[in-house]
Amino acid sequence: MENIDLVKTIKEIEDYLIPFLKLDADERSLYYHLFRYTRLINKEETIFKISVAPKSVGLSKHMARSRLRIMDKKGCIKIVEIRKDGLKIKVLLPDEIEDCVVEREIEIKPVDIEAINFYSDSKYRATILKRENEECFYCLKKITSENYVLDHLTSQMNGGDNSYRNIVAVCHECNSKKAGKNGDEFVRSLYRDGILSQKDLGKRLATIERIINGEIKPEV
Repeated sequence: MENIDLVKTIKEIEDYLIPFLKLDADERSLYYHLFRYTRLINKEETIFKISVAPKSVGLSKHMARSRLRIMDKKGCIKIVEIRKDGLKIKVLLPDEIEDCVVEREIEIKPVDIEAINFYSDSKYRATILKRENEECFYCLKKITSENYVLDHLTSQMNGGDNSYRNIVAVCHECNSKKAGKNGDEFVRSLYRDGILSQKDLGKRLATIERIINGEIKPEV
């Protein structure tokens, strides 16, 4: 037998064998005990004495015998022979168990933020609120996930789309007042009404331009 790569084998036991075969805590303890006296020292089989189970693995004789039968059925060990001095057991490694170790190449496709419908896709709506730091984009009043709505900087009647470049999180009051106005037009009206300061107005107009240019993206 070839010596095993211990680090690789332990990782495969933890990542594949135990979850694949659904070994419980007792079965896991037994498997590692048997592994210690077989594959770890370059052997395939060992004699396990049921009489020493309470001391060696902390299980009663009856429980140890029952768990070993279950593990044999699951396929991580083979009870080769029942002897007077114990059970002759063969220990299998993860890559020796059919379908246990399956390397799956997962293709992680980057999210195309330009293709996301931030207005209709509920999965991404909250990212707009987060981008706005939970403030109404127009009047800067604090908003939460319970009391905000999404609004179009360029209204839909004027050709505005549902991309992150055109969707902002706002309070219900601003959404109602804005009606069909475009975003820059509406923030100017808030300035004229004394709701925004001249400094606020300048920042809002600059931010609108940056969002439209795709410079301020939500985290997706």
